[in-house]
Amino acid sequence: MPPKGKKGKGGGGKKKQKGPKSKLDPEELEAKRAAEREAQRIALEQEQEAKRAEKEAMEEMMKQEAERFDTETQVLQEMLNENKSSLKDLREQVRSQKIWDRFLLCNGTPDPTVQSELNTFTSLSIDETKSSTSQDVSGCLGDVEQALDLINELEEVMTLDKQLEINEGHDKFKEGIDSLQGLIENKVDNVTFNVMRTAEKFADPDSQNLLIEKESPRVKFSLWGNLAKNPRQKSFKLDTDEFQMEIPKSLANADVAVRLIHTSFDFLSPKCKSFFSQKKKTPMPSRVPSAVGEPNENEGATAKPADPIAEETAIENVLQAVENENLTENQDNRPATPSDVDEIEDEDVVDLRAMSTVGGVMYLDLLKLPPQAKKVGNWVIQDSLVTVTENALERIPNPTPEDEKEETAKEGEEGEEGGEAAITQLTKELTWPLLNMSFTVASNAVFTEEPQLARWEDSQQCWRTDGFEEVNFDDINGSISFKSQFIGPICTFQDTYNNMPFQSWEIRPYGEGCVIFTLIAASVELEISIKENACCLNSPEDMELDGIRNKWLPAHILMQKLVAAGINVFPSEDADKYVSISVKDEELESSVYEQMALASSAFAFSWSRWNADCGEKRQIVRAAENLTTHPVDEDMWKNYSCEPRKSYALKCTDDDDEMFDEKVEGTQFHPDIFHCLKEDASSKAVDILSNTSYTFVDNVSTWLFATKVLTFS
Repeated sequence: MPPKGKKGKGGGGKKKQKGPKSKLDPEELEAKRAAEREAQRIALEQEQEAKRAEKEAMEEMMKQEAERFDTETQVLQEMLNENKSSLKDLREQVRSQKIWDRFLLCNGTPDPTVQSELNTFTSLSIDETKSSTSQDVSGCLGDVEQALDLINELEEVMTLDKQLEINEGHDKFKEGIDSLQGLIENKVDNVTFNVMRTAEKFADPDSQNLLIEKESPRVKFSLWGNLAKNPRQKSFKLDTDEFQMEIPKSLANADVAVRLIHTSFDFLSPKCKSFFSQKKKTPMPSRVPSAVGEPNENEGATAKPADPIAEETAIENVLQAVENENLTENQDNRPATPSDVDEIEDEDVVDLRAMSTVGGVMYLDLLKLPPQAKKVGNWVIQDSLVTVTENALERIPNPTPEDEKEETAKEGEEGEEGGEAAITQLTKELTWPLLNMSFTVASNAVFTEEPQLARWEDSQQCWRTDGFEEVNFDDINGSISFKSQFIGPICTFQDTYNNMPFQSWEIRPYGEGCVIFTLIAASVELEISIKENACCLNSPEDMELDGIRNKWLPAHILMQKLVAAGINVFPSEDADKYVSISVKDEELESSVYEQMALASSAFAFSWSRWNADCGEKRQIVRAAENLTTHPVDEDMWKNYSCEPRKSYALKCTDDDDEMFDEKVEGTQFHPDIFHCLKEDASSKAVDILSNTSYTFVDNVSTWLFATKVLTFS
């Protein structure tokens, strides 16, 4: 039997069968990879295309915004230029018409702008005054009014010329004004002397003393002369301003006269050093914000998808970038604060930049009464010196103060020659103690505080507050009583800026071609109607302003009358020294005033509580469309932010607790507030704005520029 063979490792067992192995065809694998790469490429291209589209959309949007800003800026500039051109043409026509009317005027008065005519008139008038011995007071006051009219005519010509930037001949005009003022003084002195040399003709029947009182629209003339020399008469009283003055013993037996001339004008203050501002003027040209520049090509390379918030942010960034570029250039033009005005060292000297005259000037003079003519039989005997009228009026100087007397006497004793004569002269001086005096302030003067009494010091050319004792102001009767040795020009002053800063203001349409301007100051609330060529003060009604209230006057005339009455709401260029304000960019402020005036026929504007603290390069003002004659409802007001490069409507209101800088949703940025208002304006409001008269716009802007409500509120 053969041997059994050995089984192998796999012998006799069942073998495992493997399934077919799944393998990709190399071509298919390569195709798949190519498809993936293509998909990635397409996705990348789509992403890049989307980014390019977003960038192009952003650039197009910024380009459109820049074009819109350019267009709106150009439209506003054209409106302003057209108005200014029309206004200039009108002023030139008015100037030419005034010249022609003056040429045709045949009333015997000279043309004050023609130097030869004015020189001839003043020379002949002075010669006539020197030789005249019979002119009465009423005739003299008529001549004074005529001279005042000529002065006003010259001042109006200079004002109109300045508006047209014409300065030729103004130095000669000022010389003419000085000569007319001298003529007024000569005429008044001459008629005073003529009255005193024949004083008995004007003797009062009761007191037997000289007493004459006359007045014209702008001058009150009173003269009292001591003819009776009654030692029992302790004082005298004039009807003019109810002036009353004590007569001391030293004057009771003297040949003296007291003259009181109360003028509604002030010729003395312009002689003071502090009358004119010493701050350099900064130009305030007509201006509209510049349009934004073209966007940088590199901007927006990684821009986010375009949406309203992103668009607004991008616009803000571009505007802010342009503003920052110009910020450094404007640093040199920043207004200096406080103003560079010389300080007055003597505290008794009135600073006319801080104080203003109210109620005119009272010229009080103590005069020597000339010897009176005596009638003996058919003869009239009179001192020969009295017949000389030239420089015959003799003023009695004020008593020399005791300390000055001692110094003068000491100097006289030390002098080797003439010392005795000097002392003798001192002892012969007419002197008097402190005199009790009182008067009533002008009925149309408004004093919101106790007035400051001041006297004119001719040697120093200034007003001084010393020399008065026991000054008392009766606010019920409007009278001032005091004691003083001084006899000379006196005046009442009050703080120029007692009504500043303003508490609030508002200007709103009131029918066609009219607005109501309301200004709430510290002590007075003004309401003024403004039309094309005239303005009218409506209130306050509780003050003595009958000569001003409810009368239609040119803007500059009404402003002058308000200041003369004691209501000064017109800050000067150096007012920042005397009033605490928030400094604002003058060019921006000027631009906003112009645009407010343009829109004032259809939109109301008002003070915003956020304006004072929003920064120098920003103005915040409330505005609302108002086509009725009623006040604006409180919920209709909307705050607008005005900046050098953009303006927009603020979501923040005056009722919010805090200020937040967020634009109203759905509104756009604009280069100026004028187009911000037009964005949501009704078609009727737009039509009104397009038909607003340029003279109306000028009149409104005159009040805005004069009161500076954006800075002084």
